[in-house]
Amino acid sequence: MGFAAESRERARPVLPLAGLIDVLFLLLIFVMSTYSIREQELEIDVGLPAAETGEAGTADALKVVISFDQDGRLFLGDRSVAMEDLRGELEELASFAPDQPVIVRGDARAQYGVLLEIMDQAKLAGLNDVKLAVVREE
Repeated sequence: MGFAAESRERARPVLPLAGLIDVLFLLLIFVMSTYSIREQELEIDVGLPAAETGEAGTADALKVVISFDQDGRLFLGDRSVAMEDLRGELEELASFAPDQPVIVRGDARAQYGVLLEIMDQAKLAGLNDVKLAVVREE
């Protein structure tokens, strides 16, 4: 009894390259955008005060960073902004995401009144999650 050898071609597994390319592209965009946000924060020369109770911050995708130096210059992200215009800018940001945190990076040698004015403007704009950036004392 002879069995004839049937020649069957095996189906080769197909890898969905279009989906993989899409995922890799999105990862690349995410890494590039978070890196550029971090670089913007570091470009502004601010001598943060030290605190023993400072906690590590989270890497929130949506956060507002307000920096001010010892000369009283104010920055929203990497953009220079006047104190008179800060509330309007923050209200616009709050209309998109009212629960986003506001990180205030102030120079240790700056005037205390500038910090209070920034915090007041943020709360009046509807952004209630205001945090202060510090460096941890070792």
